[in-house]
Amino acid sequence: MLMTVEEAQSRILSRIPPPSPQELTPLMSALGRVLAAPVYSGEDIPGFTNSSMDGYAVHSADVAHACGDSPAALTVRGTIAAGHPVSQPLSRGEAYKIMTGAPLPPAADAVIQVEWTAPGEHGQVLALSAVRPGQNVRLAGQDMQKGQRVLEPGLVISPPIVGILATLGIEQVPVFPRPRVAIVSTGDELVSAGEPLRPGQIRNSNSYALAAAVQAAGADPWVFPPVADVKTAIAERFAEAASADIVLSSGGVSVGDFDWVKEVLQEQGTLDLWRVNMKPGKPVAFGSIHGRPFFGLPGNPVSALVTFELFVRPMIREMMQDRLWARPTVSLPLHEDFSEVQDRRHYVRSRLVEDAGRLWVSPYSRQDSAVQTSWIGAEALMVVPPDTGPYARGEHLPVMILRSGF
Repeated sequence: MLMTVEEAQSRILSRIPPPSPQELTPLMSALGRVLAAPVYSGEDIPGFTNSSMDGYAVHSADVAHACGDSPAALTVRGTIAAGHPVSQPLSRGEAYKIMTGAPLPPAADAVIQVEWTAPGEHGQVLALSAVRPGQNVRLAGQDMQKGQRVLEPGLVISPPIVGILATLGIEQVPVFPRPRVAIVSTGDELVSAGEPLRPGQIRNSNSYALAAAVQAAGADPWVFPPVADVKTAIAERFAEAASADIVLSSGGVSVGDFDWVKEVLQEQGTLDLWRVNMKPGKPVAFGSIHGRPFFGLPGNPVSALVTFELFVRPMIREMMQDRLWARPTVSLPLHEDFSEVQDRRHYVRSRLVEDAGRLWVSPYSRQDSAVQTSWIGAEALMVVPPDTGPYARGEHLPVMILRSGF
């Protein structure tokens, strides 16, 4: 009986190696990495009370009864720009013109936004509305306070987190290392991109696609040239690749006369699973080789990427200590009929469509595992249970969203 996807994922994730020691990476290289230590604020953020609006810094009591019919006239003492504080306290009956982000002058307790003012006579400004104490003011320490634990370990560093780290003055960020993933494609028929094709040959797309998938998952790819369908050659290449953190091969895991991957794996390591109840990608192998996790993915390009998504990416993210790696899965209605029935769980390349104010899932019509163009524009995998269907437009199916970052 074939293993389910969930059983395979559970078995794979139970073989996660111990975490590597944390390392420091420059802030500009931290995107997508996983924070390895808590981050504390060394100062109040913002460091001073400032204006959140372009307007006038005032005593709120001076404009407590101001309105359009009865404006409050205030003498303008000057202008405060961002980065240019003033030290003289604001007197009653006076105002400073102030820019967004500029430090509030001493004694002022509010800012009236410029839209609620009008020019007055003799260097005055007319306040056309009341403001309450603290209105349009950002207090010192309002966002983060000195000594506060701001960021927790295990957080995936996104663009906003990069901004927070920069605000805290952190140039070197403690992160978990990126796994190094060795990529080996097998097959006599494979030639690298840019090389001429001879009769019966195809270009080695899997190494490039899997290297890109490894990078997108946050790891570092180590790509080997294609290796011929010769057992000794495959064994030598795998032994060399085992100096990486993960070994990833594509092709040679089925039951053909020249499919040596499974046999070499059993000789050099262990085979923990082989074949999963899914389409595309049933002939997927997992085990260890020279103590390193090993994945043997199918040779068909679509199958290789789908099995990478379901099995390899989770291990990469777990090794980086990311516990929130799971893609969001939602129930969506079919945008058109889907008639294909399979005896295995089917992961269907699909687009997301907005129509009539709703979000729909639209499966591509060609789902053969060798049709690489079915990935163009694909944003999701529609998950069809085995031995079910056909499905009509409007019926709901689970959909794994792929456009969600690392």
